Amino acid sequence: MTTALITIVAVIGFGIITGTITMVMIFKLLRNNKHKQHFQKSILTEGIPAEAVIHDITQTSSSMDGRPGVRLDLTVTQVDGRTFPTIVETYIPVTHIPQFQKGNVIHVRYIVNGNERKVEVEDAYVP
Repeated sequence: MTTALITIVAVIGFGIITGTITMVMIFKLLRNNKHKQHFQKSILTEGIPAEAVIHDITQTSSSMDGRPGVRLDLTVTQVDGRTFPTIVETYIPVTHIPQFQKGNVIHVRYIVNGNERKVEVEDAYVP
């Protein structure tokens, strides 16, 4: 009888600990995702406008709200004429897919973050 009680208490304790760890990880993931979306929106509203040439477009295995995820290999031309390469992963509305072909020029916005530039595509989907 005592070992059965100890086993039940151990199983319940393990379940509570496992559930708590799972919930903490889920909340951290949701918070990080919300922070990333806020950062993307701030780039699109406050970033420096530029144009970019698409060198390659590859569909990723992800999608969001029915929009396919893509990886864009771009060369961004800044206002002063200097260029820099970048790769952007984003989601494209299905109606905008014809605009996102190799060789096409698209509108982007970027910010300088230290030695790094963060780029977002203007016509992409941001939830």
